[in-house]
Amino acid sequence: VDPMRLALADGRLYLEGWCRRAESVRLFRLDRVAGIALLDLPAEVPRKARSRDLSAGIFQPSPDDLLVTLVLEPAGRWVADYYPCETVDEIGAGRLGVTVRVGDPRWMRRLALRLGGTGRIVDPTDLAADTVADARAALDAYATAGALESDRRAEAS
Repeated sequence: VDPMRLALADGRLYLEGWCRRAESVRLFRLDRVAGIALLDLPAEVPRKARSRDLSAGIFQPSPDDLLVTLVLEPAGRWVADYYPCETVDEIGAGRLGVTVRVGDPRWMRRLALRLGGTGRIVDPTDLAADTVADARAALDAYATAGALESDRRAEAS
């Protein structure tokens, strides 16, 4: 990353810079940076690189972003307050139907896993299926870890 500026947004400090891997301007939340290594190369920010206008917040949905529909149970309604939604509809029994623009589908998969039983992706269906597969893989990993721990205890006794 070739640094361009430090920015304070939403109470957090970010490094904005030219990402050589993505060949684009990126924001890096400094409290999430695991390590820094100084390169022997000088910073070379291309002339085409432009700092982002952060006055409307860090995440600014684009019409080109993937539109995702979620159903949120009452305990998951916080999502509609916390993230910018295109639509929010009461669908009965305290549940909400929301649509959200997503720049990176992996982020939505992580959010859906975090919601557990309090929310689910309903559209696009392939994203919903991928998220279900992620959840199954996580549960299988727990089951495998539990079986290994049981075997270890049995051997120790």
